[in-house]
Amino acid sequence: MQSSSPMDPSTLRIPGNEQADQLAKCGAQEEQPSNSIHYQEKTTFIKTGLKPRQEKDAYHLLDRPGQVALARLPSGHNRLNVHMHRKLKTVPSTTCPCGEEDQTTEHVLQRCNRHEPERIAQWPSATPLHQKLYGGLGDLKSFHIYVCSFIFDTNSC
Repeated sequence: MQSSSPMDPSTLRIPGNEQADQLAKCGAQEEQPSNSIHYQEKTTFIKTGLKPRQEKDAYHLLDRPGQVALARLPSGHNRLNVHMHRKLKTVPSTTCPCGEEDQTTEHVLQRCNRHEPERIAQWPSATPLHQKLYGGLGDLKSFHIYVCSFIFDTNSC
């Protein structure tokens, strides 16, 4: 027994309703595509879609080469001698070309005499390493300009 209400479209005799119902029944009888998305993935998609868009942080406001440089230096996967010697064996030693100590991220960003003019141009006053690597947009842009001035080919920055 079917019950119908005054608001049920099938009782309103709207042209095309019966044809739409027939097509829906035919479609339901056909083989349905496999849905490999799990419940947790579905809820993640829904929650992500419902969240208000947040403003980008300073890192995401940098261009791609700036993001790459910023990710590589702190992680140690970079073109500095410590990585190039220990991991890739492509340079004879870990020593910085200045000859003072190993060429590490901290040495290059904080103490290397060879890059002092570039460092002073970007950071006129003493700036902690953490601020250079994780500071605001201004700090990160200074970092990017500084790094591009000597570590990477300036055409790629």
